[in-house]
Amino acid sequence: MRVSSAAILATSFMWCTGAVQLAARDMDMHMGTGTDVPVDNPPAATAVTSAVAASVSPVPHEGGHEHGMPILHTNLTPAERLYWENYNTTTFFTTSRGNRGALWTHCVSLVAATTVFYPVSLMFHSIQSRWYLPALILFNCSVVIARFSLAAFGASIRRAKKTHPDTPTYPGSVYGRFCDVLLLAALAHLLAAAVLRWKRRSAAADLDSYRAFYDDEDLNNSAGIPLNDMSAEASDAATSPSSAPSKRGGSPPPLFRDLHEFPGLAARAQSAPTVRSALRGALHGLPAAVFGMLNYPLLVVSAATCVVGLAVGNLLGDHLRVFNLLAHWIKGGVFIILGTVSLARYCGFGAHRGWAWNRVLVLKREQQQRGLTAWQRLCDGVTMEGIESGLIFFYGSTNVFLEHLSNQDGKWHAKDLQHVSIAFMFIGCGLCGLITEFKLRDWRVRHVLKAGNAPEDDVVARDSDFVRARASDVATASPGYSPNPFPAVTIFWTGILMSQHAQASQTSTTIHMQWGYLLSYGSFFRLFTFLLLMFVPNCNSLPSRPFTELVTSFCLLCGGLIFMESTDQVVEALEYRGFTSMFTFNLSVGVTALFMAWEMLLFLWRDLLRGRKENKIA
Repeated sequence: MRVSSAAILATSFMWCTGAVQLAARDMDMHMGTGTDVPVDNPPAATAVTSAVAASVSPVPHEGGHEHGMPILHTNLTPAERLYWENYNTTTFFTTSRGNRGALWTHCVSLVAATTVFYPVSLMFHSIQSRWYLPALILFNCSVVIARFSLAAFGASIRRAKKTHPDTPTYPGSVYGRFCDVLLLAALAHLLAAAVLRWKRRSAAADLDSYRAFYDDEDLNNSAGIPLNDMSAEASDAATSPSSAPSKRGGSPPPLFRDLHEFPGLAARAQSAPTVRSALRGALHGLPAAVFGMLNYPLLVVSAATCVVGLAVGNLLGDHLRVFNLLAHWIKGGVFIILGTVSLARYCGFGAHRGWAWNRVLVLKREQQQRGLTAWQRLCDGVTMEGIESGLIFFYGSTNVFLEHLSNQDGKWHAKDLQHVSIAFMFIGCGLCGLITEFKLRDWRVRHVLKAGNAPEDDVVARDSDFVRARASDVATASPGYSPNPFPAVTIFWTGILMSQHAQASQTSTTIHMQWGYLLSYGSFFRLFTFLLLMFVPNCNSLPSRPFTELVTSFCLLCGGLIFMESTDQVVEALEYRGFTSMFTFNLSVGVTALFMAWEMLLFLWRDLLRGRKENKIA
C-alpha cells in the first residue's frame, strides 16, 4: 500500500511538472510571436485584430529612441521648445524672393573661379606655359560675372523687401566688399602678369637687335653662351611671368645674364639707351612686386570670399554670434590651408626651396648670378616649419578674445578661459617654433654638407673643420625637413584639448571630439615623417614623397572642415533637421577625399605637361 501510494505521488508530481513545462513553453511561444491573447476570442475581436495586422508592415524596430529625429520631436523643456518653435530656417538660398538666376549664376561662377580656373592657371604658371594668360583671363571673366550677378541679386532683394517685408536681409554684410577686393586684386594681378609677359618678349626682341652692334671679339672675350642660344632661352622665358630658373642650380635668367655675363652689351646699352629700354626700367619693379604679392595669396582671397558668401547666404553670424563663427571658421580655415599645402608638398610643390621633403643647397654666388632681391633671398632660406610657426604665433595673437566677445552677458566664464589658454598655447608654441628655426639654420647647413650634397664642381670634405669653413659660402640649405616639433605639438594639443571640450549639446560635443581626434592623428603622422626622413634620408634634390604626409594631409583637411561645422549656428541647423554628428562626419570624409583627388590630379597634369615640354626641347 505504501509502495502504491509512493508510485501515485511520483506519477502525479511528474505529470504536474510536465504540465508546467508545457505551459511555460506555450507561453514562450505566444510571447515570441506576439499572440499572447485568450484562446476563446469573440468573433468581433478576431476581425479587428486581423484588420490591424493586415494594415501594419512588419519591422524589426519601431524607432523608440530620439536618435536622428528632428529636435521638435524629442523631449524638450518649455524654454527649449519655445526657442525651437520660433527657429527660422529662411535663408537667401531657400527664399523665393529676389532674382534666383542671378544668385545661382553668382554662386557657380565664383566657385568655378576658385576651384577650377585659378588652380589651373597656377599649374600653367609653374611650367611656364603659354596657356597661363588665357587661363588667367578666364578666371578674371568668371570673377567679373560673379560680381555683377551679385549686384543684380542684391538689387532684386532690396526691391522685394519694399513689397514683402518678410524678405530675408543681412544688415551690415561685408560680402560685397569682399567681392570688390577680389575683383580689384584679380584685375591687378592680370595686369601685372601681362606687363611682365610684354617686358620679357620685348627683352628678347631687343637682344636680337643688339647683335648688329657686336663683333666676334666681344663674344670671344666674354664668358657665357653664344647669343643665338641666349636669344632662344630669352624667348622661352617670355612665356611666363616667373623670372626664376626652372631648376635649382641652373643658369640665371637671360634678362639678368645679358648684363652680368656680356660686359660689352651692358656698356653699349647704357651708353645709348632707347625709349623702350627706359620705359622697361621704370616699369620693372612695380609689376614684379604686385605679381609676387598676389600670385598665391589670390587663391586664399578667393577661397575666403566663398566662405564669407556661404555664411552670409545662410544668414550665419548675426549680432554677437559673429565672434563664435569667426573663431571656428578662421581656425578651421587655417587647418584646411595647412592640409592643402601639406598635400602640395607631397606632390612636389616648393622643391626648389626644399619644401617637398627634398635636399637643397644654394650658394651665395648663385643668388648673385640670378640677380635676386633681398626679399627673394630671404624667401629662399625660409622653411615650411618656419612658416607654420609664424602662422601659429600670428593666429594666437589675434584670437585671444573672439570666443569671449560672443557671450550674451559679457562676463568671463570657464569656457572663455579654456579658449584663452589655447590662444596662449598658440602664442607660446609659435614663438618657440620661430626661435627653433633660427637655431636650426646652422644645423641644416652642416647636415647637408656632411652628406656630400654639394654641386658637382665643389668637393666637400668630410672633415668637420673644413665643412664649417665652407659653410660660409652657403646661402641656404635644407636636408628636406627641419626637426622642429612645435607646429606638430601645437596641432596635437589643440586636438586633444578640444576633443574633451564639453558643449551645450551632445551633437556639438561629438563633432568637437571628431575634429579633435583627427588633428591629433595628423600631428602623429607628421612626427612619423620626421623619423622616416631621419632614418631613411633623401640623397638628392628630388621630392621624397613620404607616405605619412598623405595621412597628415587628410587629417588636417577633414579636421579643419569639421572644425568649421562645429560652430553653434551650424550645429543648431543640424539638430533642427535631425542630422546627427555621423551625418556630417561622413559628408566631410567624402568631400575631403574628392578635394585631395582634384589637387593631386592638378599636380599630375603639371608633371605630364612638364615632361612633354622637356622632351620637345631635348
